[in-house]
This record gives sequence, structure tokens and C-alpha cells, in this order.
Amino acid sequence: MSEGKEEETKTQKTPKLNERILSSLSRRSVAAHPWHDLEIGPSAPNVFNVVIEITKGSKVKYELDKKTGLIKVDRILYSSVVYPHNYGFIPRTLCEDNDPLDVLVLMQEPVLPGCFLRARAIGVMPMIDQVEPLLLLSITVQLCA
Repeated sequence: MSEGKEEETKTQKTPKLNERILSSLSRRSVAAHPWHDLEIGPSAPNVFNVVIEITKGSKVKYELDKKTGLIKVDRILYSSVVYPHNYGFIPRTLCEDNDPLDVLVLMQEPVLPGCFLRARAIGVMPMIDQVEPLLLLSITVQLCA
């Protein structure tokens, strides 16, 4: 490195913290959408990615906000009922209700909403949606290493 460049580097000041924050806020960043941007997985249909929406043991029903891709609180279950297993969806799938394919993940530990894991199907469970008279399919899956 030449002497002139070394001196120039030494004399440059690091921007103040508030300048760095404002600079980072002015740049537009785009977050990945878990439904559209996450791949279904290279080994699908045998092993596939699952995005968790609801944690095992939770009374809070979360749901994917289709527009933003964020996980939002849909409602709170005010009864003794809790979700018995982690509940989520398979990315890049579409069902009759215009939602991704639902999955129930059978495993010991709760997984935080928004996380994804790899799983394999072990069965299909028909579901009736209370809002619409559609027959929905939910795949019951096990975690894969």
C-alpha cells in the first residue's frame, strides 16, 4: 500500500453511531418470504422443509401473514387446549384454501415460530376448516437429521 493511501486511511473518521443508523435505515432491505422464497427441499417429496408457525404446548395461534411473510398472532386459545405438537407448513405449496399445505410435526421439543426444519411424511390427516367447508389435508411428519 502506498504512503498516501495509508495516510488517507488513517485520517478517515468512522461515522458517528447516529449517522450509521440513519444510513442503514435509508437503505431498503428485503426479507425472505418463508412461503415463497424458501425451497421445498432438494430431497422432496421424501424429505422436505417445514416452516413452524405454532409451537408445541402453545395456547397462542400464530399464522403466516401472506403479504409480509412475518408470523403474526392470530388468536389466543382461552381454554385448557394447547397445541400437542409443532404446527407449520411446507413452503411453495398451495391448497384449495389458498394457504400452504399444513403439517403437524411429531417431535419431543417445541420449535420457535418462524424456524424451519427438515422432515418426512408419515401419514395424512384430513381436516375440516371451520371457516370454509373445504376438506384440507395435513401431513403428519417426523423430524429428519
